[in-house]
Amino acid sequence: MPRPTDDPITLHLYGIAWEKAMERLPGPPHSTSGPVTSAGHLALLATLTDFSEGLETNVLTATYFACEFKVTQAEIGRNCGISRQAVRQRLGRATATRKENQRKSPDWNYDYTEDE
Repeated sequence: MPRPTDDPITLHLYGIAWEKAMERLPGPPHSTSGPVTSAGHLALLATLTDFSEGLETNVLTATYFACEFKVTQAEIGRNCGISRQAVRQRLGRATATRKENQRKSPDWNYDYTEDE
């Protein structure tokens, strides 16, 4: 069974994360291939956390719009390898976030129509 670290996308994202993490370091890194100091590990962890939050936002948005375009929760679950309950939880978070953003800013609107 392949390990997640053998996945080319995972390896590519790690490389991007380390490049960004090096920008956070107070001085030049000891290694350009990955962290070898506590400061390097902390910078990489902070960068990966930023990536994770961005990816979660994209997953929630994609889930919301898939449902808006009449993709069933079962289809989403099968495609993503998660349960329908997990899909419902994502959809609930996406809907709550969307309502909160609309409440904070009346101009916030990501409803797309085919006319646009």
